[in-house]
Amino acid sequence: MEVFSKFLSNTDSTVRLAIPTSALPHFESFGGCDLLVRDWTEQEWRFRFSLRKVGHPKPIFTGDWVRFAQAKHLQLDDLLIFTQLEDSQYKVEVFRETDFELLGQRVMWIHVDKTSA
Repeated sequence: MEVFSKFLSNTDSTVRLAIPTSALPHFESFGGCDLLVRDWTEQEWRFRFSLRKVGHPKPIFTGDWVRFAQAKHLQLDDLLIFTQLEDSQYKVEVFRETDFELLGQRVMWIHVDKTSA
């Protein structure tokens, strides 16, 4: 089940991930806790869920988030999809729009990884 998706901002890819407020009900029971999240390579990351205290309360991920963003070379406008699997585990995938073709067909999105930076 998709929990949320978003196009990344500069802050998302360098400081913290701002979670869409519409996803807040899904995370309310995790306040100040780490979520174990797997990426598309099955590597595990610990994202800390919290509410930003400055200004209006906004849900964010910190913890391993910055390390994850750096390892995957995340950029402005990459598409992040955060899902919860049937076994209550979490998965994060990030895609980048491309402009190359394969067998005459445009490849629209690829998984972001250090090899695709």
